[in-house]
Amino acid sequence: MSRTISVALTPSGLSPECELHQACSIIIDVLRATSVMATAGVSGAKRMITCENIHAAFEIAAPSDSGRADSNLADPATERPLLCGERHCKPIDGFDLGNSPAEYTPDRVAGRDIVLTTTNGTRAIQAAMRSRRLLAASFLNLAATVAAVESEPHLQIVCAGTNGQISYEDVLLAGVIIDRLNECGDGPSEPADHLDDSARIAWSTWRQSQTPARSLEETLALSLGGRNLIEAGYQADIGRCAQIDAIDGIVERVDPGEAVFRFVREA
Repeated sequence: MSRTISVALTPSGLSPECELHQACSIIIDVLRATSVMATAGVSGAKRMITCENIHAAFEIAAPSDSGRADSNLADPATERPLLCGERHCKPIDGFDLGNSPAEYTPDRVAGRDIVLTTTNGTRAIQAAMRSRRLLAASFLNLAATVAAVESEPHLQIVCAGTNGQISYEDVLLAGVIIDRLNECGDGPSEPADHLDDSARIAWSTWRQSQTPARSLEETLALSLGGRNLIEAGYQADIGRCAQIDAIDGIVERVDPGEAVFRFVREA
């Protein structure tokens, strides 16, 4: 099958001419938004509604006078959505949960909608909203995500980055997605797919990261996002986000035009 793979190393790398309406896009924010989405999903969260800013999150979750949520994104038949997210690694005042995967346990999120806003990841989602199909990927659900997109003719991988800068951890995940799609771990050095230059950079970065051998957790700790988490006191989250293929399921947008995602277990 002929397939093209493009990578935006940051959301700003998406060209205005990019034909997202024809693409299946994969959003990556390893540390930590897309890892949290996978964790919340496998823990039973009903829906994950993402938004760019804190005000919008409060609007979505706010009950109206009738006891129902004001936003049409909220489900009026269920409890108020949980407000979740961070700014610059720290929990947001007035929110129910922060952005650590450790917080998203079944007893906390099962059966609940969550509204998520983060410094980088949810902004990357917004940048790719025009995509025909939209998924959120992490190392946690790598295999399931690769299996879900292997028949897609055009893939657009969007790395969230960190405060507008390229993040090594996101580029690594983009690279291993390409590596697995091409089954090139022990195969030819030239991928079968058509890759743009950023995709080649990501693919090469992943392969080079395997020599000398270092654990993924150690590698992520060297990244910009990893260093920021260590400084903020969340070093343990690096290990939580470095568990490759720990979750059998994908995080995929429900309907075009709405930033609402569901977790779908691998068949």
